[in-house]
Amino acid sequence: MVDIIIRSALDIVGRTERLIEAMRRLLQSKGLDEVEVYELDYEIERLGDMVFNMDEAVRSLARTVEGWPQPVLAHEIRRTLH
Repeated sequence: MVDIIIRSALDIVGRTERLIEAMRRLLQSKGLDEVEVYELDYEIERLGDMVFNMDEAVRSLARTVEGWPQPVLAHEIRRTLH
């Protein structure tokens, strides 16, 4: 269960990073007015900060889980199912 959460979160991080890059390319294309550029740039920065924090949290969770002994992992899975 924890593995699925970690893989899913890292997938979300990857997709969001690609979205940020696409939005940056849109900003460089000069097809937006000044207010739209400012608002989009602000949202890109906020989203980038959130993705960075999420990435760090997921990687920290992965390192923590790697240190758990096998019986704890098995017990955690049984508790999740019940």
